[in-house]
Amino acid sequence: MKFTAVMVVDYQKPWYALAYENRIDFEHEHVFPAIAGFVKAGGEVTPVRAIRYGHEAESFFVMRFEEMEDYLDLVRQLRSSRLITDAMAEISFEVVGLNEAYFAERDAARPAVAR
Repeated sequence: MKFTAVMVVDYQKPWYALAYENRIDFEHEHVFPAIAGFVKAGGEVTPVRAIRYGHEAESFFVMRFEEMEDYLDLVRQLRSSRLITDAMAEISFEVVGLNEAYFAERDAARPAVAR
């Protein structure tokens, strides 16, 4: 089955207290390994930087994958990373959906359904 997930990450004041170069180093050490593992397992990640009213900045990520366990591993790793545990950011929203509704395969096999 193919899934798509959207995850919203809100950055907090401690994140902005870091120098820009330190943020890059921090991500390379604590965040990118989890994302690289997800991609190596066959997942796709599209990061998007966004600005929302009332917040300095946030990111959201669109992820596509076939194995739910790969996504759950990524979420567990991110939630246990220093980015989250040190309160530099929080995962404020996530949702997972099927790329194709479950009944599409069933209906494709039914002769009465027009294509």
